[in-house]
Amino acid sequence: MNKHKASGLFIFIAGLLTMVLGLFLVVFPAEKYSANIHVMSLGFIVIGFFYIMTFVANKKLQFRPGWTLQQGFYMIIIGVLCLFSYDNELSDSMNFFFAMWALSCATAQIAASVQIRSLEYTKWWRILICGIVNILCFVYFIIDPLSDFITLYISFGAYLIISSVICFSELFNYNTTLN
Repeated sequence: MNKHKASGLFIFIAGLLTMVLGLFLVVFPAEKYSANIHVMSLGFIVIGFFYIMTFVANKKLQFRPGWTLQQGFYMIIIGVLCLFSYDNELSDSMNFFFAMWALSCATAQIAASVQIRSLEYTKWWRILICGIVNILCFVYFIIDPLSDFITLYISFGAYLIISSVICFSELFNYNTTLN
C-alpha cells in the first residue's frame, strides 16, 4: 500500500470514529455525566492516534495535512485531561475545551489553505471554508447559548459530526490536489 493511500485510510478511520462518537452523543446522551466524559475521553484518545497516523503515514512533505497532526495531539490531550480529572472540575470548562479545539483547528486549516494557495493549487478554498466553519463553532462555544446538560452534549456531538465531515473532505482536498 503506498503512503498516500495509508494516509487516506487513517483519516477515513478517524473521520468515521469521530462521526460515530458525535452520533453517540447526539442520539444517546447519557444521563450520567461521568459516563459521557469517559466515552468521550477514550474516543478522543483513539481518534487522536488516527489523526497523528494520518500525518505520519504521508511522507510527501508539501502534501501533508498539517492540521491533522495538531488536531491529533489536541484530542489526545483533551482525552487524557477529561479521563483523569474530577467530574465537578471539568463540567464548567468543557465549552472552553471545545472552543479552543475549534479555534486551533481553524487557525491550522486557514494557514494550510494559504500555504496551498501559494503553491498554486486550485482547491485551496475547500480548506479555507473548513477553517471558517471551525471559527463559527469557536464563537458558538464561547457564547454558550445552550448551557444545560443535555443540549451541551448534543452541541458537542454536533461539533464532532461537523469535524468528521471536515475530516472526510480532507480526503478529497489532497486527492484532487495530487491528481
